[in-house]
Amino acid sequence: MNMSWLGYPQVILAAWCPAATVGLWHLLRRLTERLPARERFVLAVGTALTPLLAMTVPYLPHSPLREALPWRAPIAWGISNGITDADPERVLSAVGAQLMLAASIVPLLSLAVSFVAGAVHVVRTARTVAQLAPRQCGDIWIADGLAGGAGGGLGDEAGQAVRNLASTVGLARPRIILSSSVAQSAEASAIIQHEQAHARARHPMWIFLATCALRSWWWIPGRKAILGEIRLAAELWADQDARAADGAVAVARALCAQIDTHTRLTGPDFAPVGGSVGFLDPGVELVHRAQALAVPPRVLPAWQSWTVRALIIAAVGAAAVLL
Repeated sequence: MNMSWLGYPQVILAAWCPAATVGLWHLLRRLTERLPARERFVLAVGTALTPLLAMTVPYLPHSPLREALPWRAPIAWGISNGITDADPERVLSAVGAQLMLAASIVPLLSLAVSFVAGAVHVVRTARTVAQLAPRQCGDIWIADGLAGGAGGGLGDEAGQAVRNLASTVGLARPRIILSSSVAQSAEASAIIQHEQAHARARHPMWIFLATCALRSWWWIPGRKAILGEIRLAAELWADQDARAADGAVAVARALCAQIDTHTRLTGPDFAPVGGSVGFLDPGVELVHRAQALAVPPRVLPAWQSWTVRALIIAAVGAAAVLL
């Protein structure tokens, strides 16, 4: 039986590349958990984006680099050189042609649908923030109340949660949104330091890209764990920066105060503003954040940190081109 279709770019990009990337991340997970939060975040985001980057490799058959490296043929080559052109067995060719068609269309369609869904989510988040009518105070936006009266169409529980809001929203230009009650609280400094870390690192943008990319490979098991790692690493990163500025005790108090407020008002699973990164993220295991605050922070020297990040970027680039 001719199985040459298993090596076509469509099959590699639709199955082997994402499966190998996700599988390798799970295999090395215990080792990567020892890395500092920044490096964990970079590694998880790179893993999530590798299959997407592999799809974007251009078809340059006359490039001198193509002879120097064992490049994987891009999807454009697989589409333009169908299996029916190379396989003389007509029955197998018909089956292979159908599989090639599915392997060509499904990933591209999934990517389009995923990013459109992500864009819609971003627009809805922007509208939700606009309902809060926040006023700018330096680099912080304060939401004094809900536009259009109490509730503002968000519902009573959402209205109560918004009054205790601390979140960073926006992709290219993230904004820190705080409710007036949070801004005036004793924990405001630690919360603001935490949110500023999210904004500086563009965490909402990277999480948006990683979410849309991972959602595109819905047929690959284990991908959701990578997104969970990204969100957790982002929170640990922001906690670490807030800890460096205000101390671990201040960050722990702020975290406990926010947990108590959200649980009392809306229950532990409520998320008031979608498509954002907040001080209290219900999707993140809070026990890891508490444990991280109880031990000395993991920080690499600058040269080691940049070396690790450079190696991650190089590995992602090599996998995108070769897998």
